[in-house]
Amino acid sequence: MNTVNANHIENRQYSNAFQFAVLVDEQGHEIAITEEMIQQACADLAKRCHFPQSRAA
Repeated sequence: MNTVNANHIENRQYSNAFQFAVLVDEQGHEIAITEEMIQQACADLAKRCHFPQSRAA
């Protein structure tokens, strides 16, 4: 586990252990998934989606 990321994750105070998630890279380092990362992924996905045009009422 990456020492910097490990310390960052271990310093978090959670009442439930499932309130955060990590990615594991090719070297086995854990990378905390942040809200910013999720928002960016959603924005990228929305750019690639083809939404149907709304019909006139």
